[in-house]
Amino acid sequence: MAIQPFNKAPLVDQVRGTILKAILDKQFVDKLPNEDDLAGMLNVSRTTVRGALASLEREGIITRRRALGTTINQHVHPSALALQRLVGFTDLLREKGHDVHVEADRSRVERLPEDVVAAFGDSLPDGETFLTDTRFYADGHLAICIRDAVPWSLLQDPSGLPQQGPPTQFDFARAYLVEPIDHAVVEILATVSRSGETRLQVPEGEAFTRLLERHYTREGRMMAVSLVDVDNGYVVFEVVRRM
Repeated sequence: MAIQPFNKAPLVDQVRGTILKAILDKQFVDKLPNEDDLAGMLNVSRTTVRGALASLEREGIITRRRALGTTINQHVHPSALALQRLVGFTDLLREKGHDVHVEADRSRVERLPEDVVAAFGDSLPDGETFLTDTRFYADGHLAICIRDAVPWSLLQDPSGLPQQGPPTQFDFARAYLVEPIDHAVVEILATVSRSGETRLQVPEGEAFTRLLERHYTREGRMMAVSLVDVDNGYVVFEVVRRM
């Protein structure tokens, strides 16, 4: 097993992501190897593995018990993790058996788009914005569309932005923003399709799910917003609650 390199991601986060992917790919079933074995597989220190496992435990992916080792919680599948953005929407749609195609466009715009302003009000300052539009197609049908908006002034080096890049705001922020994103606050809205309401191909009068995501630094500074529209015929989110 090898860690895939990624721009500026802390090693603990890379290891966490690699272990999570291995779990979802069924490379590990029921239990994980012990810390020493994982460290050897990934060619990292046991301390790094321990930090990655602690993160996965906080997220409800695994349970660690002395003498019993590390077990994989049975709810772990993309439907239960997508809302937390622990897995990508591509994995979620593939879990449902769909053939998935993704398209993305990035652009610099002079003002915030009207749909972003309508959804988030004055959460972000109006002005030059780096906009990413991502569309996920399931069997040729537009199932999920995402519009990410980042103030141009919060970019580290605008000249170095890629046409294609990291799939989530967390990863994008780590690589390209002046401060990394620590967490997001998400509003989940049941929305009725109206003319021009969404780019989804949902018949007028039928419901779809809209997520309004506000992305913050550890200190609480808002860095970006994401407007996510989901066709309920393709995706139903699940929420894991820890007691």
